[in-house]
Amino acid sequence: MAMVRRLVPEDGEALRMLRLEALRLHPEAFGSSHAEESARPVETFAEWTTRGYIAGGFVDGRLDAMAGLSVPGSAKQMHKGMLWGVYVRESRRGGGLAEAVMDAVLGHAGTQVEQVHLSVAATNVRAFRFYRRLGFEPYGVEPRALKVNGGYVDELLMVKVLDRRTGRPSPGGPQSSHAI
Repeated sequence: MAMVRRLVPEDGEALRMLRLEALRLHPEAFGSSHAEESARPVETFAEWTTRGYIAGGFVDGRLDAMAGLSVPGSAKQMHKGMLWGVYVRESRRGGGLAEAVMDAVLGHAGTQVEQVHLSVAATNVRAFRFYRRLGFEPYGVEPRALKVNGGYVDELLMVKVLDRRTGRPSPGGPQSSHAI
């Protein structure tokens, strides 16, 4: 049975393990590296749960999916959030867990910010289509955003403008509906 909830400090070890798996299997998809984060103690990951919002998707009690939202502290930037660390174990993809985790994050975002930004590797077509289906619209490309194993990864920049009451696209804001 699947369940989605906000992660708490007691989830630090499970968060660490899932994050390290994501970094090991998909180094091109994240701004951090497996080497950097594997050196961090579990307390670091537990602390992350108290500084921002991280939704976790659990199946049979195991953390199998995650997505985080951070909000800048600057008064001029507090209207926007940044989606980060989105990952779903390969064995759980295509079953609705990603959508459930993103619904939780976007629902929370709708109470905090007016828009949510993300970046996704230009080569990750599946993720790009998933985000489009959720209402994110591309607005630019950051060339050579990451350097991974001697090669460069361009990132597509995307935004979803929210209606703070519903967490859904604002009337007149970017809207899209695409299947994965």
